[in-house]
Amino acid sequence: MDVSAPVQLTSAFLPDLLAAGNGFLINVAGMAAYAPTPRMAVYGASKAFVLNFTEALWSELRGRGVTVFALSPGATDTEFNTVVGTDDATAGARMRSAAEVVATALTHLDRRSPGPSVVDGVGNRLAAAMSKLVSRRTAVVLMDRLSDPGRRRAA
Repeated sequence: MDVSAPVQLTSAFLPDLLAAGNGFLINVAGMAAYAPTPRMAVYGASKAFVLNFTEALWSELRGRGVTVFALSPGATDTEFNTVVGTDDATAGARMRSAAEVVATALTHLDRRSPGPSVVDGVGNRLAAAMSKLVSRRTAVVLMDRLSDPGRRRAA
């Protein structure tokens, strides 16, 4: 669903946006898109797909009047943890409000030339940038340690 829904929704709405020559399409990727996510492998991989899919669309649609970008929030104060049945994914993280995340998207949308993606929150932007500076091996080891539920119990 995390992969098929953005593709199906894009397929459904993009032709009308292109015909109108204006509008916008925002797909929600997430911080899980920037590094492997042990214990949430499929979720993380699907968010990486959404990020890459949307950034590719951004490039393909430049100059066509339609603004496309991926929004990557981190831990957000929503019902996510209740739905997935655990708070392991966000335990210890500073939660951003939904209003803060929406404000980031709207600010990006208002830019003269919005880029292909935007990361919500200063800490998340730093984490996304850092993920590009370390090896994939280091990234997965760090994420494994950060997401290990036993780490919080022992502390």
